[in-house]
Amino acid sequence: MIDSHVHLNRREFAGEQAAVLARARRAGVRGFLNVGYDLPTSEESVALAKQHPDIWATVGIHPHDAEVLADAKGRVTTAGRDVLARLEELAAHPRVIAVGEIGLDFYRDLSPRPAQFAALAAQLELAARVNLPVVFHIRDAWPETLAFLDEVGLPGRRGVLHAFSGTAEHVAWAGERGFLLGIGGPVTYKNSRLPTRVSEAGLDLILLETDAPWLPPVPYRGKRNESGYLLHTRDKVAEILGVGPEEVDDVTTANFNRLFATEMPGS
Repeated sequence: MIDSHVHLNRREFAGEQAAVLARARRAGVRGFLNVGYDLPTSEESVALAKQHPDIWATVGIHPHDAEVLADAKGRVTTAGRDVLARLEELAAHPRVIAVGEIGLDFYRDLSPRPAQFAALAAQLELAARVNLPVVFHIRDAWPETLAFLDEVGLPGRRGVLHAFSGTAEHVAWAGERGFLLGIGGPVTYKNSRLPTRVSEAGLDLILLETDAPWLPPVPYRGKRNESGYLLHTRDKVAEILGVGPEEVDDVTTANFNRLFATEMPGS
């Protein structure tokens, strides 16, 4: 298994990071993509990946922090250009395999929407320059995000729609354009629509993820999530698709390697 979206550098894991990693490895997790969401966590993500051969990193600015890059009128600021330059420096490191997580979040709306669009556009341009795929955060903004991507285009190796919560139409959109779907703990929740989306997508469009320390699967719902719990998501996907857990491991690992143009240890 590969945990394709985790935040191992979060304060929730302070003092326990080594134990969390050890438990995950014992549970069968062979690789981790540690995801940045602002400049400090992007720098921390790269530092962490330098220390472990089975950890890779992403760098990016989350839509919650879009004003780090752009103002309320949707103009990239001088300070924002400095941040983008630093992200580009970080993205040059061989342990960095994606730009993200970036996107639009109209659920919390913590940044003005013009700033969110401008930050997304600037980071898509960055991803194109450094030839890296993108990890997208989309919440209550599925039509707007996908329409925007169709408008501006995304050259290169496409990306993953993290914490997928879209519709059947959005599954089809992803399949037509070469995007993958990040499937995590919510697929195990009662009354979740994700099992239907997984059935519609099929295994070739799926990556497994935890988003730890958030979104734990059943039976850990309400507790801190960690990568070692990924097997519960894996097993639920196997049940939905009527295949064995080993096949889910093999195909989702191949999907990861294809998207991010890398080889995780043991793959």
